[in-house]
Amino acid sequence: MDVPVSDWASKLFNGEEESLQGRALQVRDGLGQALVDMQENARSSQQDAEVSSTQVHGVARYRGAFERVSSELKTIEGAELVKPNGFQFDLVRIGNGLIYPFCFSKQNSNVKNARIQNVWSVIRELFAFAPTSEQADLFGNYAFDPSAVELRPRLAALPEGTRLVLVPFACNAAGLLKPYWGVAALADESGTLEWTVDPEPLPLADSPTPRLTIPKQVASHPGFDQGEEPIVPLAPREAEPKSGS
Repeated sequence: MDVPVSDWASKLFNGEEESLQGRALQVRDGLGQALVDMQENARSSQQDAEVSSTQVHGVARYRGAFERVSSELKTIEGAELVKPNGFQFDLVRIGNGLIYPFCFSKQNSNVKNARIQNVWSVIRELFAFAPTSEQADLFGNYAFDPSAVELRPRLAALPEGTRLVLVPFACNAAGLLKPYWGVAALADESGTLEWTVDPEPLPLADSPTPRLTIPKQVASHPGFDQGEEPIVPLAPREAEPKSGS
């Protein structure tokens, strides 16, 4: 049974044009496919490495979360790739939604407790496109104020109304556990999230995208010194007649 796209996602990703009314569904399904592909590639990398540490999976998963999402979604009509200053990956903006995927746990954890592990400069800039936290401290101050963040050129150039959409997922070398999407404010500098749109489960694709396979290479011709030695026919040489005889 198909799960309808929520109103918040429709408003963010669908444009006003009639032809774009199904774009939010494309985004949601594309995210589900991208995360399945991410996990399959990371799992294969871990198996091919034949090492006991799961670091190989972690590196492939981290890079794959951004690369597979951008690769999957960039063909959707109106998609824009955005690379924040100081960041090595492209993010995708579709409609008014700017998508940021991240792994929040390696265990079967409650996504409501998800945190941003490292609130560094790029994260602070991204959350300038998030709602303002409503949780004040004992003195009535807010630990993170989106309006006070100074944006560098690439994010500063984004249109007004752009909203950060988080795609948190739990994942380890054994499997992709819980992928979601939603909207949250950054409550403090330690990465606490305050969800303003409850994270919703993302439907996943049934199978990974088939990977390109390299045809088996035909063995090259041997070098001149590697082939079989030719058999040279030998025959007695007739004696030449002596002069004057």
